[in-house]
Amino acid sequence: MNKSISKLSDLRLLCLLGLFLALTRTHAHADNIEQPEPKNFIVAAAHPLAAKAGIEILNNGGSATDAAIAIQAVLGLVEPQSSGIAGGGFILHYDASADELTSWDGRETAPSAITPEIFSNRAGTLEGFIKAMTSTDAVGVPGIPALLETVHKKYGRLDWAGLFSPAIKLATEGFKITPRLHYLLSADPFIQNSPSARSIYFIQPDDTDKISSDNLTKLKAKPIGTLLKNPEYAETLIKLAENGAKSFYVGENSKKIISDLADLNPKQKLRQKDFSNYQAKQRKNLCLPYRAYKVCSMGPPSSGGVALLQILGVMSHFDLSTHDIVDARVIHLITESTRLAFADREKYIGDPDLINVPVTSLLEVSYIKSRSELINPDKSLKNITPGVIKNSSFLTPTFSPEQQSTTHFVVRDAEGNVVSMTSSVEAAFGSRIMSGGMFLNNQLTDFSFSPKKDGIAVANSVAPSKRPRSSMTPVIIFNQDGSFFAAIGSPGGPKIISYVAQTVIALLDYGLSMQEAINLPRHVTTGKTLELEADTTVSELKPKMEAMGHRVILKRQHSGLHGIRLLRDNSIEILDGGADPRREGIVLLQ
Repeated sequence: MNKSISKLSDLRLLCLLGLFLALTRTHAHADNIEQPEPKNFIVAAAHPLAAKAGIEILNNGGSATDAAIAIQAVLGLVEPQSSGIAGGGFILHYDASADELTSWDGRETAPSAITPEIFSNRAGTLEGFIKAMTSTDAVGVPGIPALLETVHKKYGRLDWAGLFSPAIKLATEGFKITPRLHYLLSADPFIQNSPSARSIYFIQPDDTDKISSDNLTKLKAKPIGTLLKNPEYAETLIKLAENGAKSFYVGENSKKIISDLADLNPKQKLRQKDFSNYQAKQRKNLCLPYRAYKVCSMGPPSSGGVALLQILGVMSHFDLSTHDIVDARVIHLITESTRLAFADREKYIGDPDLINVPVTSLLEVSYIKSRSELINPDKSLKNITPGVIKNSSFLTPTFSPEQQSTTHFVVRDAEGNVVSMTSSVEAAFGSRIMSGGMFLNNQLTDFSFSPKKDGIAVANSVAPSKRPRSSMTPVIIFNQDGSFFAAIGSPGGPKIISYVAQTVIALLDYGLSMQEAINLPRHVTTGKTLELEADTTVSELKPKMEAMGHRVILKRQHSGLHGIRLLRDNSIEILDGGADPRREGIVLLQ
């Protein structure tokens, strides 16, 4: 009897202790966070099947790069609205044994036959943008196959061919349609224009000969839970697995893409030489200190890294310690910092191979300090203009459209190597044109539709073989001693920059766990308007933000943040991951 009472008392004490820890953890700093069981490696990705594929590769002794290849191949199948082999992306890679960070550019390129005025007659209207986005003119040379192979040659451990096995198996045997995929298929008014898309994703009528442009939109997307197969995609991956990226750029894949585009438009501009000449490129790392950390991201042609580091640089001049992360003052400061960064982004950022992008000047300490001094802590700035950078006065600010269908995933392997990768086909389902079981990107509509403004050149204008500007912002963060701390990124078009900046500040200024930081209600700006995430606590701050002079709207947000964080307790490493509840991603530890 006494032993039973003792056991019951011990149980009550443990329950009380657990309750106490739970109640005191909400805003704990990193050194006070409840410590989970140590794990060897981790994946955070936008779909459970993709994360599972990554873990499978890691379990087989693969590196973070090996896992990334498997993840991306699966995402192109199960999340075709967001990314794929026929898209582009950026990778940050941390090599733990060499203590080396590298940055890799797999952004799409424009055809060599393209002209600067290709989109100019469609500028300024939503109708014009939609026509451009769903046309053959929007398709750039995909960069993902070359990007993955280039990084694999340097950091891969397992055989290239085997990395595609999970995706090939799923494409052949099928996967179940998720609610998100079903919703996007049902909501998209253009996807049914593709015969391949109709056959894969939609319920077929009794007599397919009766399908016409008048009744296409009457087709219904296959129901949630339907087993979906994509044998054409499996065949594309088999060729890629057996013959490497050359199968894509000089083999059957490129020939089929060109042929399929020519069937739609005999004047389409992609040629075999555009594919043959494509190269993924290593870019200079972009890093700046912030608080007690070093934050690194992607440089041009992505604008994300420059903008993020500018925002953090400006924020470093303000003390946030007396304010909560969901506070009107903090939101105001982040918003103003972001608006300043976007003004510079619109004027100065483009393809560094074709224009002079003044990255060093934009991130110079005195320049960032001067930008911070423009901010009124109590009032929103009415007019924000780009800063003055020497030798760049020939450029003019201009808006470039950019859609929000992108993906981000992170991997850390058992040896401590890390991949932070953002990839995209640009809009949901890209151009809505399918070839080889893939949706082709519409990334060329990320260029400015007008090559000049008031007779002055635009940095992000269209040019032959040029890479369009992007907002993709993969991030890797290091501790003060140089050791790895965290990796994160998000989809969201130009909103990526706000999503990532807010989350990095939550991690580094407020010590939130990765999941807590990702769960935060979102506040977003890309210039003039401040968006507060509808139906969250942050939406309650609308009157305060308007009193500060902000133009505010309440809106649903579709961030898809995925991140990992590494804490150290003496010799013990503790991994902490997060997946955005706004999408269907997952974190898997092994």
